[in-house]
Amino acid sequence: MKISVISFTRAGAEKNLELTAVLQEKNHQAASYSWHKFTGRKLIPFQSLKLLFADLWDSQEVFLFLGDMEKVAGALLPFSKEHGMGPAAVIMDEEGRYVIPFSKGRMQGLNGWCTQFAQTVGAMPVIMSPSEASSRFAVDAFARRNGLHIQDLFRVQTLAAALSEGEKVGIYSDYPVDGVMPEGMVGIGAVMMDEENPPAKTPECGISITDDWEAPHFAKECRMYPRNLALGIVCDPGCPSEELEQFVYGVLAQNHLSRERVSAVYSLSELAKEAGIVEFADRLDIPYYTYSRPQLSGQSAEGGELCENCAKLGSGHGKCIVFCEKSEGMSVSVYEKTAVLHF
Repeated sequence: MKISVISFTRAGAEKNLELTAVLQEKNHQAASYSWHKFTGRKLIPFQSLKLLFADLWDSQEVFLFLGDMEKVAGALLPFSKEHGMGPAAVIMDEEGRYVIPFSKGRMQGLNGWCTQFAQTVGAMPVIMSPSEASSRFAVDAFARRNGLHIQDLFRVQTLAAALSEGEKVGIYSDYPVDGVMPEGMVGIGAVMMDEENPPAKTPECGISITDDWEAPHFAKECRMYPRNLALGIVCDPGCPSEELEQFVYGVLAQNHLSRERVSAVYSLSELAKEAGIVEFADRLDIPYYTYSRPQLSGQSAEGGELCENCAKLGSGHGKCIVFCEKSEGMSVSVYEKTAVLHF
């Protein structure tokens, strides 16, 4: 079987080589593909999933992805709509604990293959039957539809199992969620709870849509973050991307903001090709937009406030979280876009 193992991080690259060796021992034609910043030995570098798919789409039988399901879905689903049925897609976490069949593509019997492969590498297959899929609330689909980052992707299976066994699953949210509460779900907290019919007790399992770093709301919690932070960044020419990354991540951490919540970076048009900012956005896998000074003129753009004005405009005049933090030729501001969620 022709299998491409695809990874995105340094840890993923190590697991990539390990899995490829196992597959080759089982007489599969397996090759390792790694994001270009984490290559070496037998790893084949790539810089674009779209270009990688274009090269491998017709020749491979299975894509085995290590890591981020959201990244895979964002690239694979649009490509398959344009180019038709391609290889099966399987997702593993970088620790090698779970194997998830994501898309069967041209392959028949994908669930069986995933089960056998999981046994070979000592992982757990996460298989959902058609009856389960049609009868329960789809946690992962809800997250993708609303642009939410799942902190622990494999907690989804815990919630799915609880729903399939008829257990109540709670949902807590700092943001309003429009629509009808799905069957089997119970609202918890001021935003989600039905005041006329409050729950007798808090369910053991639940979803928390929050950016609060405090204690969880459920014993078995699937925490999600809205991707609704706009970063305004301004820096001196030639600013090293590593220093910029350390500075911005430090500001986010000081304000209890997860980097997974960042949706885009905004700056000045004269910094559109500034390597430090471009590489920073690239590592976060988020878009980078710029504004001209005339576009910012209505925002009272002066001196150190430029980063704040970029973030403000990029967020659609959202809520200011961090006005303007500065450090050695770098400045960053953080604004929060309004989160609109739906069942």
